[in-house]
Amino acid sequence: MIKRLLLPVLLIISLSGCTAKEYDWVVKIENQPVDPHTYVAAQLQAYAEARPLAEDSTDLLHSTIDGEDSGHWIDIHTIDKLKRSYFVNTEFEKRNLKFASQAEDFIKMFAEEGWDNVKHIYTNNGLEIDHYVYYLESLYKEQLLFNDIFINSSENPVTDREVEEYLGENLCRVSLFKVARINDDGTPVSDDQISQLEIIVNDAVKRINDGTAIADAASAALTRAGPVLGSDANFSNGADFVSTAYISSSNVNLVYDFMADFFTLPVCSCVYYTLDDCYYICHKIPLSDTQVEYMYLKQDVINFIRDEEFEKMIADACAGYAVEYNSQAVDAYSTAKINMNIG
Repeated sequence: MIKRLLLPVLLIISLSGCTAKEYDWVVKIENQPVDPHTYVAAQLQAYAEARPLAEDSTDLLHSTIDGEDSGHWIDIHTIDKLKRSYFVNTEFEKRNLKFASQAEDFIKMFAEEGWDNVKHIYTNNGLEIDHYVYYLESLYKEQLLFNDIFINSSENPVTDREVEEYLGENLCRVSLFKVARINDDGTPVSDDQISQLEIIVNDAVKRINDGTAIADAASAALTRAGPVLGSDANFSNGADFVSTAYISSSNVNLVYDFMADFFTLPVCSCVYYTLDDCYYICHKIPLSDTQVEYMYLKQDVINFIRDEEFEKMIADACAGYAVEYNSQAVDAYSTAKINMNIG
């Protein structure tokens, strides 16, 4: 499972002891009361997630997250976490799931071993080790639910077609090498040199498209380009100058805009781009070299798709949950009580 945030991360924050139990409940999710301790635990989680997203993490409650007031963001995500917990608990009972043998003992042992790392956060806010145990049990319960839905049954299989479509839309693999468009001594190239270099680069692209290995094409191209640029370097081992990498559709613009073009190219196509005083000779290649590599890649994709489906399932259910607020209790546990002082 992805995005499982553990409370040891919360060592950077603290609430100023605002969990004295003056109220029986703070909110109700689907008419199920949420006591102050549970509310504050969810609030802490939301706070921890907010901090790295804030425009100014050193003054979180006076900052913004994507233009939204950080305190309001924490309030919303606190409720989201409580809704999520309600969904998990409800589905867990509905499916008649149980903890594995000795799982509770293991969780308690794990909590005791890690308690020193988190106890100041808990005790400063009226929480004890039992609340930490409950948090860890909640994570385990969510994992068991995920397994029951996606791993231990065939009710939500991921098909080969889904995997292929996901890979085609989100991932590609490219081998490339560069030919400089600047002289070896750093001076600009002339128009005549550019003409010579483009002949060399176009020839390399043609050779690769005709089936020449990119390492061989790189060696030939760089050996020819060297004298044009005043370089006497040895390019006989072309593989030393070839890089291969996966390109994700989510970050193609983080390096060079032209990388977005890779997703429209047929596999095994070779093209070149001109950028930053270099020619980039790029060869789109299969996502894996062997069937074993592909099976590992496929399993990673299946896991990711399942995670996305699980998150959507939770979000769809939570969107319909009714929430009732105890206004006085909500005020008592407002984000204004949060500070970053530890101890």
